[in-house]
Amino acid sequence: MANLKDRTATVILNEKVAKDIYKMVLQFDDMPDEIKGGQFVHVKLNDSAHILRRPFCICDYDMERKTIDVFYAVVGEGTKILSEYTTGERLQAMLPLGNGYMPSKDVRKVVLLGGGMGSAVLPAIPTTYPNLEYYTYLGFANKDKVILENEMAGKSKDIVVATDDGSYGKKGFVTNILAEDIDRIRPDVVFCCGPEVMYKALKKSLDGHNVPIVVSLEARMGCGIGACLVCNCKVRRAGEEETYVRVCIEGPVMNLDEVVL
Repeated sequence: MANLKDRTATVILNEKVAKDIYKMVLQFDDMPDEIKGGQFVHVKLNDSAHILRRPFCICDYDMERKTIDVFYAVVGEGTKILSEYTTGERLQAMLPLGNGYMPSKDVRKVVLLGGGMGSAVLPAIPTTYPNLEYYTYLGFANKDKVILENEMAGKSKDIVVATDDGSYGKKGFVTNILAEDIDRIRPDVVFCCGPEVMYKALKKSLDGHNVPIVVSLEARMGCGIGACLVCNCKVRRAGEEETYVRVCIEGPVMNLDEVVL
């Protein structure tokens, strides 16, 4: 069941970190007892014209400071309003929602793979599971979109940043670059977040390597608690016919081999 409690947060940071991309830090009066990397927060704007909340992945969190970090891109009127919030602004949010990444007991080496804004899901995973060995691969369209390199470098044994046009880091699609390194790293699992086209490419590039792939699905959401059915996605599980599940409740984290792309 989704966490339906509305919590009050104070904006303590809201700054532009890349082209049209912002980092917001929210401090809560009443911090949840537990957060897992991969879960999300549903934010209510202080604006009666925007009734629907905005879902954002919990990029990272600090239980002692009672804070979460959120990275978001300004893509519409709602996020434009959010980008104008200043320090001290108070807002309401529900968290943590959805299912997070949960490595099995035999997992030691983890590849963290992010595509574009999907990279914002990754930092909270090592915070939740600090004793694992992480190898991070971040892919972006160009250097203007690169985020979280420093944050992930501090959490990873190795980090690779790639851009499609070669304007920063390695040139090429990050899924292909990972495929070239996969035999050297020999990870127990790949945790990934990015656009659907990235999941298709990843599945193809790692075919035959027998590495489990767990992804976080991106979907438009209305309620965020499973009632509106806006975020349905198609899955096919072992021995079952294709069916639909709600990304906000059954996801957003799912095994890639179950997702019908």
